[in-house]
Amino acid sequence: MAKQSFDSRLDLQHLEEKHRTLKQQVAYLERRAFLTPTEQRTATELKKEKLATKDAISVLRSRN
Repeated sequence: MAKQSFDSRLDLQHLEEKHRTLKQQVAYLERRAFLTPTEQRTATELKKEKLATKDAISVLRSRN
């Protein structure tokens, strides 16, 4: 049981760090005055991944 709790905390920390990184990447792109179509797709994909990460964080927190 303790190992599972420890693993959950590590998973949570990893997901929180990933979410922060994605947030920074999205913010960087959103500060730009113009985005190429490729950059627009990248921004959309990053936003989707950030949201999925946030959902995963919520699931892990609800288990604890």
